[in-house]
Amino acid sequence: MTEDRAAEVEVNGAPAALRLRHVPNAVSAIVLFCARLLAAVLQLRIVDRHWGGAFTGLNALSNQVLLYVTLLELGLSQSAITLLYEPLLKRDHPRVCGMIAALRHDVRMLALVGSIVIFPALVLYARLIQGPLPFATVAGTVAFVAASGFMQLMAIHFQAYLNAAEQLDKVNYTFAGGYLLKTGVGLLLAIHWNNYLLLPAATAALTAAEFAALKLAFHRAFPEFCPVDWREPARALRSRAKYVLIQRVAGVAYYQSDFIILSLTTSLVIVKDYAKFQYVAAALVSVVGLVAASLTTSIARMQLRYHAENRRRQYVTAQLGISIIGAVLMLAFCFTARSVVSMVFGGDPEVSTESIVLFGTALFLNIVKAADDIFIMAKGAFEIGWWIPAVEVPVYVVTGVVLSRYMGFNGILLASIATNLTIAITLKGIVLSGPVFDCSRSQWYSSRFSGMAKALVAVVPLAAAYVLATLFVHQTVLRFVASNLLGLAYLVGILRSVVSKRSGALDQVS
Repeated sequence: MTEDRAAEVEVNGAPAALRLRHVPNAVSAIVLFCARLLAAVLQLRIVDRHWGGAFTGLNALSNQVLLYVTLLELGLSQSAITLLYEPLLKRDHPRVCGMIAALRHDVRMLALVGSIVIFPALVLYARLIQGPLPFATVAGTVAFVAASGFMQLMAIHFQAYLNAAEQLDKVNYTFAGGYLLKTGVGLLLAIHWNNYLLLPAATAALTAAEFAALKLAFHRAFPEFCPVDWREPARALRSRAKYVLIQRVAGVAYYQSDFIILSLTTSLVIVKDYAKFQYVAAALVSVVGLVAASLTTSIARMQLRYHAENRRRQYVTAQLGISIIGAVLMLAFCFTARSVVSMVFGGDPEVSTESIVLFGTALFLNIVKAADDIFIMAKGAFEIGWWIPAVEVPVYVVTGVVLSRYMGFNGILLASIATNLTIAITLKGIVLSGPVFDCSRSQWYSSRFSGMAKALVAVVPLAAAYVLATLFVHQTVLRFVASNLLGLAYLVGILRSVVSKRSGALDQVS
């Protein structure tokens, strides 16, 4: 469906508020990913060189503290975003104000209660940490990082509105600029005064500037906002949030458990080798997730406008597109991950070709299921099959423990592949096909497997190009840049072709 056609459609007699803005939102997601990656690499390299390995570990710990603090919103923001789609489309300002007010109230109450518990707990944790760093440095760092997380929670209602109103690019560019500014200013101050604590302190101070920027963007986008009674919207918000929280916690457990499993079943040396390639794979999954999230609001608006057959076609198109992205990234990983690891971490990684192929296969399957997550979020259908992630995690953990004990980290990769095939495909097809994806089970399985097969066939010429680059381009950096630029061009071209053909088919049925 073209953007102009979509913008003309009426919902209950009221014209759609905005044209779809999926392209600027997707571009901003890629910019945000690049900014995060650049900031992380700069911090890793400079902190390690200037202060040593102990401070590098403290820097990594800070990221985990920030993650857990922001989880205090308990799924309320994603719940609010999905509940805002319809009233925003219908320009129902009182409902929008009520939902924003409810989200602001609930998250701030959670932050207040959480701060009473978290800050003393972090001080105790800093006291218990073993290492050469002084207690004041560790405690100060985690306290500043936690303060940054709480300030982000204070702005969560601004982010939720801008996301649901299809203005996610304003959020992404604010955060992208924030990552670069906080890293640059913090490192300069810390190096100049030779005091690492100035880095997290500057991060906390500049997070307040992010809050101000998001507040300004929110009020410009929604000048009609005014305080209203939030109690009724809060009930709907909390009812949906518990299902969002289950999926979020399961996702964190799924993607964070592999290091723990390997440390228990193999050795820390194996974990180190595995982690280098896992960081590369996680970065690729992350950028796909960011772009997918930026498209969710556009898809939600399309889902609200059109009938079931058209919605099913939209899902099939998205499924094929994500499969193609997954196939191209799988090839890029298989042929160039070793080069990335060598350039970033140094040395020649001692990982077999078989292991890299398994990594690539697991990466492909993890990316393919992103299409399902987009449509679940677009429909706000978190309560349907909410238990599937709760089943997926223990299946993965048990399988990973058993296989990795005998096969090393190849076992954990096989566990990921097996879990994706049995849970992410089999169970989702049975439970979610009708109520979420507007198709029968046979249609869902057919589109899923045919989409994956078409994607794998479509990248065969690209695989040949990667092989030729490996044979004839011997300089590592040149081979990496040339082959991946070719892969990117191939991906953009094939996606444009798919979207163009499928958009024509959608216009015919609408």
